[in-house]
Amino acid sequence: MLLDMEDAGVRGRFDTAMRRVQTAVQTLAALGAGKNSEAEENSQYAIPLAFRKRALFKMDFAEAVYISELRTTPSGHVSYRNVAYAMYEAVARKYPALAKYFRVHDVTAPVDLLQR
Repeated sequence: MLLDMEDAGVRGRFDTAMRRVQTAVQTLAALGAGKNSEAEENSQYAIPLAFRKRALFKMDFAEAVYISELRTTPSGHVSYRNVAYAMYEAVARKYPALAKYFRVHDVTAPVDLLQR
């Protein structure tokens, strides 16, 4: 994504916008400090999808299976297909006996967009 912005000549504008977002989120969180314990948590809703922020997701086996199966389908976007397949691979490495319960699509296989 960042290389595409560099090619388009807008990388500087993007970086400036993301710094402004960071400042705005910090300001929103600080406005409620002491008064409202939810202010910091609620300030996270101001973050756009382009803002890179680490997140930790905890899930049980059934949730991991569901997300991996649902999000590796060929109709999904390549970015989350890869993440869902990586989730499957991580579970398969740690619990090889459980890997057979996943019905995932291999993201390295070519996609036939005309097949239903």
